[in-house]
Amino acid sequence: MTFTNRLAGILGASLLALATPVAAQQAQPPQIAAEDVTDAQVAAFVDAILAVEQVRGDYGPRIEAAEDEAAQRALVEEANTAAAAAVEDVENINLDSYVAIANAAGQSDTLNQRIIARITEMREQ
Repeated sequence: MTFTNRLAGILGASLLALATPVAAQQAQPPQIAAEDVTDAQVAAFVDAILAVEQVRGDYGPRIEAAEDEAAQRALVEEANTAAAAAVEDVENINLDSYVAIANAAGQSDTLNQRIIARITEMREQ
Protein backbone atom coordinates (compact mmCIF):
# COMPACT_ATOMS: atom_id res chain seq x y z
CA MET A 1 0.00 0.00 0.00
CA THR A 2 1.47 3.36 -0.95
CA PHE A 3 1.47 6.41 1.25
CA THR A 4 -0.90 8.09 -1.22
CA ASN A 5 -3.38 5.26 -0.77
CA ARG A 6 -3.03 5.56 2.99
CA LEU A 7 -3.80 9.28 2.77
CA ALA A 8 -6.87 8.52 0.68
CA GLY A 9 -7.90 6.00 3.32
CA ILE A 10 -7.35 8.48 6.13
CA LEU A 11 -9.29 11.16 4.28
CA GLY A 12 -12.07 8.77 3.39
CA ALA A 13 -12.42 7.48 6.91
CA SER A 14 -12.16 10.98 8.32
CA LEU A 15 -14.84 12.23 5.98
CA LEU A 16 -17.05 9.28 6.82
CA ALA A 17 -16.56 9.99 10.49
CA LEU A 18 -17.75 13.53 9.88
CA ALA A 19 -20.43 12.81 7.30
CA THR A 20 -23.36 12.81 9.70
CA PRO A 21 -22.68 16.16 11.40
CA VAL A 22 -21.81 17.83 8.09
CA ALA A 23 -24.91 16.49 6.34
CA ALA A 24 -27.05 17.75 9.19
CA GLN A 25 -25.57 21.22 8.84
CA GLN A 26 -25.81 21.78 5.10
CA ALA A 27 -27.12 20.38 1.85
CA GLN A 28 -24.29 21.69 -0.35
CA PRO A 29 -20.76 20.71 0.69
CA PRO A 30 -18.34 23.63 0.92
CA GLN A 31 -15.90 24.03 -1.96
CA ILE A 32 -12.45 25.50 -2.43
CA ALA A 33 -10.19 25.38 -5.46
CA ALA A 34 -7.10 23.28 -4.80
CA GLU A 35 -4.84 26.08 -6.03
CA ASP A 36 -6.37 28.44 -3.45
CA VAL A 37 -5.39 26.28 -0.47
CA THR A 38 -2.57 28.04 1.39
CA ASP A 39 0.32 26.39 3.19
CA ALA A 40 -1.22 27.50 6.49
CA GLN A 41 -4.49 25.78 5.52
CA VAL A 42 -2.61 22.60 4.59
CA ALA A 43 -0.85 22.66 7.97
CA ALA A 44 -4.15 23.14 9.82
CA PHE A 45 -5.82 20.46 7.71
CA VAL A 46 -3.10 17.95 8.57
CA ASP A 47 -3.42 18.83 12.26
CA ALA A 48 -7.16 18.18 11.91
CA ILE A 49 -6.55 14.85 10.13
CA LEU A 50 -4.31 13.77 12.98
CA ALA A 51 -6.91 14.87 15.55
CA VAL A 52 -9.65 12.91 13.77
CA GLU A 53 -7.33 9.93 13.46
CA GLN A 54 -6.88 9.99 17.24
CA VAL A 55 -10.66 10.08 17.75
CA ARG A 56 -11.03 7.13 15.37
CA GLY A 57 -8.32 5.29 17.30
CA ASP A 58 -10.11 5.94 20.58
CA TYR A 59 -13.58 4.98 19.37
CA GLY A 60 -12.81 2.23 16.84
CA PRO A 61 -12.16 -0.55 19.37
CA ARG A 62 -15.11 0.54 21.50
CA ILE A 63 -17.44 0.48 18.49
CA GLU A 64 -16.21 -2.97 17.47
CA ALA A 65 -16.64 -4.27 21.02
CA ALA A 66 -20.16 -2.89 21.43
CA GLU A 67 -22.66 -5.54 22.44
CA ASP A 68 -25.34 -4.72 19.91
CA GLU A 69 -26.19 -2.56 16.92
CA ALA A 70 -27.89 0.11 19.03
CA ALA A 71 -24.79 0.49 21.18
CA GLN A 72 -22.65 0.68 18.05
CA ARG A 73 -24.88 3.39 16.55
CA ALA A 74 -24.70 5.38 19.78
CA LEU A 75 -20.91 5.14 19.84
CA VAL A 76 -20.66 6.08 16.14
CA GLU A 77 -22.78 9.15 16.83
CA GLU A 78 -20.59 10.02 19.81
CA ALA A 79 -17.46 9.50 17.69
CA ASN A 80 -18.86 11.75 14.94
CA THR A 81 -19.49 14.49 17.47
CA ALA A 82 -16.01 14.04 18.95
CA ALA A 83 -14.40 14.09 15.49
CA ALA A 84 -16.24 17.28 14.55
CA ALA A 85 -15.20 18.86 17.85
CA ALA A 86 -11.60 17.75 17.28
CA VAL A 87 -11.55 19.52 13.91
CA GLU A 88 -13.12 22.65 15.37
CA ASP A 89 -10.50 22.65 18.16
CA VAL A 90 -7.66 22.89 15.64
CA GLU A 91 -6.46 26.44 15.13
CA ASN A 92 -7.04 28.03 11.71
CA ILE A 93 -9.59 25.49 10.45
CA ASN A 94 -13.26 24.72 10.91
CA LEU A 95 -15.45 21.84 9.81
CA ASP A 96 -16.49 23.50 6.54
CA SER A 97 -12.87 24.23 5.58
CA TYR A 98 -11.84 20.70 6.54
CA VAL A 99 -14.47 19.18 4.26
CA ALA A 100 -13.70 21.63 1.45
CA ILE A 101 -9.96 20.91 1.56
CA ALA A 102 -10.55 17.15 1.74
CA ASN A 103 -12.82 17.36 -1.31
CA ALA A 104 -10.28 19.49 -3.18
CA ALA A 105 -7.48 17.05 -2.29
CA GLY A 106 -9.57 14.24 -3.71
CA GLN A 107 -9.63 16.07 -7.04
CA SER A 108 -6.06 17.42 -7.12
CA ASP A 109 -2.88 15.36 -7.13
CA THR A 110 -0.89 18.53 -6.45
CA LEU A 111 -2.84 19.36 -3.30
CA ASN A 112 -2.80 15.70 -2.27
CA GLN A 113 1.01 15.69 -2.56
CA ARG A 114 1.26 18.88 -0.48
CA ILE A 115 -0.82 17.24 2.23
CA ILE A 116 1.25 14.05 2.09
CA ALA A 117 4.45 16.09 2.37
CA ARG A 118 3.08 17.87 5.45
CA ILE A 119 1.99 14.59 7.06
CA THR A 120 5.43 13.13 6.40
CA GLU A 121 7.05 16.21 7.91
CA MET A 122 4.83 16.03 11.00
CA ARG A 123 5.48 12.34 11.56
CA GLU A 124 9.23 12.82 11.25
CA GLN A 125 9.28 15.38 14.08
